Parts: sequence; C-alpha cells; structure tokens
Amino acid sequence: MPISKILFACLGILITVSACNKKNDPVTTNPVTPTTPASGDSATLTVINGYGSGKYKVGDTVHIWSAAIPANSVFDTWSGYSNLLANNGEWHNTLVMPAQNITLTASTKAVAAYTLVYEKIKGKNNLKNVYYYFPSGHKGIVYLLHGTSGSAQNLVNNFEWIQMINELVADNFAIIVTEAEEVTLNTDINGDGKIRWNPTPIDTVANVDYANIKAITDTFYNRGYSTRSIPRYSVGMSDGGAFSADLSYMYSFKTGISYCAPSGTFIATTATTPFQYCMAKYDDNPNVGAQGNADALSNSQSFSSRGICSKYFIHDHSPVYPERFARRSDISITVSTNLVNELRKNNWLDSKNYFVNTSGFVSADVQAKPANYPVFLSLNLTQQVDVLNQIDVMYAAHQFYSDFNRTTIKFLDTQCQ
Repeated sequence: MPISKILFACLGILITVSACNKKNDPVTTNPVTPTTPASGDSATLTVINGYGSGKYKVGDTVHIWSAAIPANSVFDTWSGYSNLLANNGEWHNTLVMPAQNITLTASTKAVAAYTLVYEKIKGKNNLKNVYYYFPSGHKGIVYLLHGTSGSAQNLVNNFEWIQMINELVADNFAIIVTEAEEVTLNTDINGDGKIRWNPTPIDTVANVDYANIKAITDTFYNRGYSTRSIPRYSVGMSDGGAFSADLSYMYSFKTGISYCAPSGTFIATTATTPFQYCMAKYDDNPNVGAQGNADALSNSQSFSSRGICSKYFIHDHSPVYPERFARRSDISITVSTNLVNELRKNNWLDSKNYFVNTSGFVSADVQAKPANYPVFLSLNLTQQVDVLNQIDVMYAAHQFYSDFNRTTIKFLDTQCQ
C-alpha cells in the first residue's frame, strides 16, 4: 500500500451514546475552592499538569488534556472538580463550563517497565510474526488486531496503540499481537482486492486465520506462559475490529471490542459474547462512514435486545492544542508548537483550532507545496506518520484512538456491570 495512504487514518475523543458512564464524585482530599467569576457570562479554568486552561463562556463544552505521559507510566486520574468531567479516567476529557472558576489536575502513575517480545511462531501452515508479553499472574489474554493492509509490526509501533498496550499491561493483561495470513504471504488469498483478515468461513479448521490464532495460543499454553482457564479478549481496528467480532464469537472469548467497524448482523443476532463498538464520528473509510456508524449502533442494540451486554460509543472531533505532538518523547514542545502554527498558517485549522480535513489532504498538500512545511519535513518518517495519524484522531476520521482506553479496559474488566 502506498506510504501516503498509510499516513491517513482515524481520530480521537468520544461521546458516549450509552448511559453507562457515571460521573466521578468531587475529590475532597484536595479540595479546590471556587471563586465567582468577575463576569456573569464567563469563568476561568485552570489545568495543572495538563492543557486547556483559559477563560470560557459558561455552558461551553471545553476540552482538557493531560501533559505528556512519562515513560513507564500511564494516566491515572483528574482531581479537583472531576465530577464535571465526561469520564474522569481518560487523559483527554471534556466538561461543560460551570458558572465558577475551577481547577483540574492531571496525574499519572508509574508502572513496571516491560518489553514486548518478538518471535516467529508457527501457525497452521507458516511462521507468523508475533509480539507478546505475559505478566506474572495475568488475569486475561488480549489479542490486538490490525486493520486492512496493516501488520503486527505496524500495530506495535503505532503511538495510539502503544498507549493502549501500556494501559492493558498496567491492568495486568497479557498481550498477543499477530497478523492476517494474507499479510504473512503478501497475497490476496480470497480475491477481494485487500490484504487483511478473512472472517469467513467461521471455522477453526477451514479458515487459516482462526487456525493461526489457535496454533499460536497453544504454543504459549504448551510453554506454560498461560493456562486455558485464563479468559481471553480481542480488540481490533477497522477490518481487525470486524474480525474481533467473529474471533470472540468463534472462541467464546469473555468480551470483544471493535474500533471503527460494525460487526455483521449474523454476529449481532447470534453471538453471546459481550461486545463493544468504538466508532469515529467523521469516519472517512468508504466501508464504514456514517452508514457503518449507524450499523454499529443497530448491531449493539441487537445484542442488548437479546440480553447480551453491549456498549456503543462514537468519538467526536477535538481541537488541537500547541503541545499535542509532544506526546511523543522525541518531539519537543517547541517543535510541536511550531508545527501547529505551520498547520494553521496553511489553513488546516478553523477559528476554534479544529482540523478542517483529514490527514490525506494535509499529506497531499505537503507533497505539492513542500516549501510551506519546513517544520513537518524536518521530522523523520516515523514522526511524520504519527503526526498525520494524530490529525485523523483529532478530526475523528478512520483511525485507532487512545482517547477512550480506560472505557475499553473497563468493558474488558466488568462488561456492563
């Protein structure tokens, strides 16, 4: 697939269409004393260890973000008036500005260092690229599934996926990442014009992708890394999200999750494995888009109507803040700020700092007018790919996003409880 297309994909923050989120109680161990704003129509928000501070009109929806999360750490919580937040557990959050000045503080927590192990492991017929980590006493195994034209290597090097992996390991889950047989062979086996997972037939013998998952997992069981009594889960993006639905059904996983893909109606009307959908409001994939979002909602409702736990969330767009790209430790705040200013100068941001289009258009403009993008072109290829991915996350396009990691992990842990 051309690198220009690999550079395009989805965005992040989300609005739940489920009434399952509870707002957190205010933190009383470190109370913040509110003060009445000088003007009755605006108030001041102060964000400590994060971004989004400013003066806002009362009733405005405001975005806040934690500062970059250090190595060997994960986001912990917001303190202060956290009861105002849409979801206190997420590093990127929203609130409706109250008629008082408030302060919110982001905190992170240190976690044990870990390293994903890379190994080629025999599948049904071929050696497969596999990345894995099994914490001592892990409570479950999570399979992470790439999208069309993706790979195991691309997934584990994607910044947004890395945040998810960090959170899963911190919550004591084991991780297995492998890839579709078509990716291993670089061959369109079923002739559908794509290199990706093949969901049909839903059969552990006739379908090599299911057989590969079984063979790889059996290898870990035989080595004593885990046991068959440990529950299993799947999280996939795009085609990997659709495959997550079939895989979790096929092997009776404890839960399955799809990002940016609806499951088929067969799964929605048949499966008994709890399933969560995390969609993107402005998904630009021709196989998803607004219709796919609607189909995912309908499928989630089909699960629920049969008494099977299901949740549906849709991720909305969010504004860029100057330090956004410094989430990567190898991009400084100065470079990030200069990059945001460069994008603004080239008319990619509106008056409220929202992106006006997806990364594909930005990438095309960079290629057409390189002199206009000295900051972007000063980055290495990995950094450029991540910047373009981040643009799609903020635009809420077809891209995996970390803005709802805690919500996803909560579903793995407790489903609808």
